[in-house]
Amino acid sequence: MRITLLCKVVDNYGDIGFVYRLSRNLAERNPALEITLVVSNLESFSAMAPGIKNAPVQKFCGWDILDWNAENDCRMFSKKNPSTVILECFQCGRPGWLDEILFDKGRTQTVQIVNVEYLTAEKWADDFHLLKSGTRSSLVKKINFMPGFTKKTGGLVLDNDFMESLSDRKSAIKKLMSCVEKKNGGGLSKQIAEMLGNGEEKKLFNVTVFAYEKNLDAMVLALKEFQTLQKKSNPDFELNVFAPPGLSFECFEKSWNKFGKPFSMVPLPYLSQTAWDALLVLCDFNFIRGEDSFSRACLSGKPFIWNAYRQDEEFQLVKVQAFVDLIEPYFIEENRQKEFEDYRDAMMVYNKSPDAEPCPDAFDATRGCDMDKDEGKAILHVLKNFSRQRKTFQTFSKSLISNGNLTENLEHLVFESDQRLGS
Repeated sequence: MRITLLCKVVDNYGDIGFVYRLSRNLAERNPALEITLVVSNLESFSAMAPGIKNAPVQKFCGWDILDWNAENDCRMFSKKNPSTVILECFQCGRPGWLDEILFDKGRTQTVQIVNVEYLTAEKWADDFHLLKSGTRSSLVKKINFMPGFTKKTGGLVLDNDFMESLSDRKSAIKKLMSCVEKKNGGGLSKQIAEMLGNGEEKKLFNVTVFAYEKNLDAMVLALKEFQTLQKKSNPDFELNVFAPPGLSFECFEKSWNKFGKPFSMVPLPYLSQTAWDALLVLCDFNFIRGEDSFSRACLSGKPFIWNAYRQDEEFQLVKVQAFVDLIEPYFIEENRQKEFEDYRDAMMVYNKSPDAEPCPDAFDATRGCDMDKDEGKAILHVLKNFSRQRKTFQTFSKSLISNGNLTENLEHLVFESDQRLGS
């Protein structure tokens, strides 16, 4: 059986990150499965998957990788290697050459398209999951599949490497060190190993900062003040930030320099996906962004603040509030209402845009939140409570894992569809 995954890269890493992770887990679970990835931006793919080249058609991990934009090569390959299942990821649509094949008047084979949607905590995801959609051909079936946080959705991808890093700290360090050594040699890997403890007692409070382009003065000041407060009770306390390349690096470095380099900062090379996952699991607190890193942060069991992809009229605040509503019970069951309110306010003010006018839905999402709260103070409140919040986020992680593996849920759907289609 051949399955094709379509990915049009929008925010550099989130979309292709999910597609790459899903492909790896599909291959882990079904070694005989033939996998084709059609990707619009191979450069972004190569950043997390060393070995990807700028080529119209190539082999990678035993999969066939096609450049979305190479119409003739893709058309020729897809005609010779037809798929009975196509995963259309994140409303990416389909390239014209593929539609020509799917809706050719001489077509006789039935195909199942699965619209794999964006991850959201919004309640409509439960109802939208597994709803069927029409197409302009009776031979082309389409169904909607929702990743999500509840048992009524498809869940999150629980791939082998991530789950191993989650359960085994030494294994996570080994994955991270292996990648860094390949990129930068032994010097940086030794430095990182010392900061993380390398299986021994670690020396630093480690934070990952991965965001979209935004002013990060408030975050840096909050981290600076947090370090100062911790030193009062523990003179040996030191904070370190791991700063990956990407949209936020220059923003963070600018603020870090502006306030006198108040804590250590380690610029990172581009990491493989398995190494990045390991880093998130190993750090004490994560500032993350987007789709795929957001899902890993949720599963990591570590406190985090999420930078959602900015949308017109502040609609990202609707997404953030939906997630905040989802995690609220995990605070409340531990009788920590005030800490939840601090977390909610920090998430909301961190994600609001300067001088942007919210739409009615975004305005409604902010009700009950103190949107005038100083961003730095809001982040500081969350950081000060990190030790108690670890239990909250660990419990949340366990609940997500209990929902089951998205890949397995998707397999049930596509394999059943393949049988119905007569393959």
